[in-house]
Amino acid sequence: MQRVARVVVDVPLAHLDRPFDYAVPDELAEQVVAGCRVRVRFAGKLVDGVVLELASGTDHTGKLAPLAKVVSAEPVLTPEVAELARSVADRYAGSLTDVLRLALPPRRGAPEKRPRLDPPAPPPAPDPAGSTPAENRPPGR
Repeated sequence: MQRVARVVVDVPLAHLDRPFDYAVPDELAEQVVAGCRVRVRFAGKLVDGVVLELASGTDHTGKLAPLAKVVSAEPVLTPEVAELARSVADRYAGSLTDVLRLALPPRRGAPEKRPRLDPPAPPPAPDPAGSTPAENRPPGR
């Protein structure tokens, strides 16, 4: 079964504002994850892209082009950010690529070489009754 990567390619043309399917070569299979940065051949040129998702099949009838390279196996695009970026692009008549270019952090090679740490726990939810409990307010307020 062929693994397929749905990739948003970094091209400025509005009519190409959709994901494209690429075959995941066996030698890259362990590195390719949803949200990672890749390089793909598009219209004869090597361009940057981000994997939106991995699938087990495609609706494309022809032969899929393979991913050229995994730039970074570190996932930088979560499904929530992808959905938000799509909503922003649709709302303001932009393209997903333009929104992602501004939403995703620039690539830094040094942090990718360090071992991955678990993210810190999120802060507690705010008190719905008010911002500061009365006993913690400064005197006179």
